[in-house]
Amino acid sequence: MDKQINLAWMYPDILNLHGERGNAQAFKYVADLLGVTLNIERIDDVDAKIDFSHFDILLFNAGELKVLPTILKSLNEQKEEFQEYINHKKTIIVTGTTSALLGNKIYLLCGQSFEGLHIFDADYTERKMVIGDDLYYTLEDGLEIVGSQIQMVDITLGEDDKPLGTIQYGYGNNGTSVEGAKKDHILFTNCLGPVFVKNPWFAEKILRTVCEQKEIELADNLEINYELEKNSLMVTKEFIEKKCLK
Repeated sequence: MDKQINLAWMYPDILNLHGERGNAQAFKYVADLLGVTLNIERIDDVDAKIDFSHFDILLFNAGELKVLPTILKSLNEQKEEFQEYINHKKTIIVTGTTSALLGNKIYLLCGQSFEGLHIFDADYTERKMVIGDDLYYTLEDGLEIVGSQIQMVDITLGEDDKPLGTIQYGYGNNGTSVEGAKKDHILFTNCLGPVFVKNPWFAEKILRTVCEQKEIELADNLEINYELEKNSLMVTKEFIEKKCLK
């Protein structure tokens, strides 16, 4: 059986903040451990025509607000193909401020605003001051995620939108208890780190879902040893706990 997953690394030359290139490598590393071939294709040219049907995962790493209109223009020019990808409930992963691509409207401090892709019923407002701190949250199944957050926007989710996780420590979307958002297999997180390097079990969770969609059979009772990353998680949680006690 063909055990191949195709990942599009979207616009890495302009979505290149916070060492997020590590996310693509983390997916490759975990896929190897699962016995799956992950083909990573860089989409460098923002004007390139993309064959979305070829890919199983689209990865958008963190970037600056100022580059998002350029990306939105490109995606809107391929709106039908992109929507078809979404209709097939394929995976889209977005980290950091780039998540504004998925929302309704982005309001800038200069008074200007622009429309997002309306995938999530969410509005984004640029902050006067950047929030920077640790970020620790749990997914619905209890999976723990840690990293950092450099928050340049406040995010207001619509009532029908489902958060990705519940904040245990950090600012999350807008200082409340919710972090990120999830819709089918489309997700965004404010968590940096890079998040999938620090939390490879999160990458594994996503890859297992893609394998299930593609009817890729994995070895029975396959368990990956994340001892190093689990120890890092424990130390980070202890550090956060000390901060909370101050």
